[in-house]
Amino acid sequence: MEAVRVTREGPVAVLELARPDTGNALEAALVGALATALAALPGSGARAAVLVGAGRHFSTGAHLGDLAADAPLPERLDDARRLGALYAALLRCPLLTVAAVRGAAYGCGLGLAAACDLVVAAPDARLQFSELRLGFVPALISVFLPRRVPPARLARLFFDPAPLDGGAARAVGLVDEVADDALAEALARARSIATLVSPSALAATKRLLLAHALPDLDDRLDRAARLNAEQRDDPECRRGVAAFRANRSFPDWLERG
Repeated sequence: MEAVRVTREGPVAVLELARPDTGNALEAALVGALATALAALPGSGARAAVLVGAGRHFSTGAHLGDLAADAPLPERLDDARRLGALYAALLRCPLLTVAAVRGAAYGCGLGLAAACDLVVAAPDARLQFSELRLGFVPALISVFLPRRVPPARLARLFFDPAPLDGGAARAVGLVDEVADDALAEALARARSIATLVSPSALAATKRLLLAHALPDLDDRLDRAARLNAEQRDDPECRRGVAAFRANRSFPDWLERG
């Protein structure tokens, strides 16, 4: 089964994360398939792209099996760099990109939505940065999230990672629109903007804004990838991931052992 399904709704390409059995967690196959789909967009004739998750969730974030794997540092670093390259491809996509968030968008899965130009969320969506509760770090997504959320507020979201519904996420800047049918609204927004603006002007403006915000994007992502890879081998990260996988609840960090 393909990890990403690409369909067309008129001028809009729909990129559907198609691993509902894992909550569309960002395992290696899904990361690779989405990178391939994004690379094909400029020559596809599409004017905009909508990113959506199949099943109940947008993306539950990192695949815990990957985090728990006892891989050597070079392999962990390659994994982190592939995810960083996916974010870079999404940020640099010359088409308008819109995320339609339903259900959970956690950690690096929420980062995937936030890397899009617009985010539409359902009122009962659950958005959360849960990395620190696992003993992990939000390294890669911290590179570009300040485009949406001021650093001080972002720190609060990382340090006090309560889940946000669509309305609360809109209030802090993670979400642009809240709609009962997030996918329908995302498609409508994508069609409307594709009708109103010149595609070359939109692409040039996206390049300009990204250059202003992140002129050293590749260097920042590479440094973040190294931290990501190193933290995966930290004893507290191993403990947190193991505890969560065992009972699906986060560890109490005041407890020893």
